[in-house]
Amino acid sequence: MTQSIPAQPKAASDNAARHQRLLELVEAEDAANGEVGCGRDLGKGLSGYLSTRGVALDEEKLKSLLREHLGHILMEPDFDSITTQIQRRLESLLVQSLDSSSSSTSLLDSTNVTEHIPTKELRKLFQSQIADLCSEDTLEQLIQWSHQIIHKAVLQPRHIWPKPIWVLRGETQIYIVQETGIEEAIAKVKTQHPQETSKLQVIIVGGLLAPDQVISLDTNLF
Repeated sequence: MTQSIPAQPKAASDNAARHQRLLELVEAEDAANGEVGCGRDLGKGLSGYLSTRGVALDEEKLKSLLREHLGHILMEPDFDSITTQIQRRLESLLVQSLDSSSSSTSLLDSTNVTEHIPTKELRKLFQSQIADLCSEDTLEQLIQWSHQIIHKAVLQPRHIWPKPIWVLRGETQIYIVQETGIEEAIAKVKTQHPQETSKLQVIIVGGLLAPDQVISLDTNLF
């Protein structure tokens, strides 16, 4: 008697396991990035989620806008961080718009958001690139999130500007010291060179110096 070969459920089980693993990896990445909706089972929204990974803002245009308004406060490491966070936020918002079961993202009251870059300029930049990909509501949320991301970067910049160098002249010595201001520079000279009792004259400011060091030069050398 011929015995029929039973159906093999293992292949289906393996596919389900791979699918679940892929979901877990996606959710873990979201959680690591602090993105909205992290830890959710995306289910049928997975293909929609993956499609958003190709949606990217023009990084250089965004950085150019940041430099224009914040170049005196922040530097390139800050701009890199801001653009990356805004890009991730855009992806999260697009996922939410594709998933009807997703709850809306809670935002701070717009009146409490500090606008280091005018909303009009941010909207113009985003509209020129993603207007066809998202709703007006999603665009507004991205603008508000961007204000918050930028404000946080201003409060906690990645790059700290170095203290300026002060060159001070006494009666017989020239001192080179790095400090925040002239009063702090004079105080540091007096602390490290208590024998200096004359009035110190500022010669020049600028440049870099090893922290907490005062360089003393004999004026007879000049």
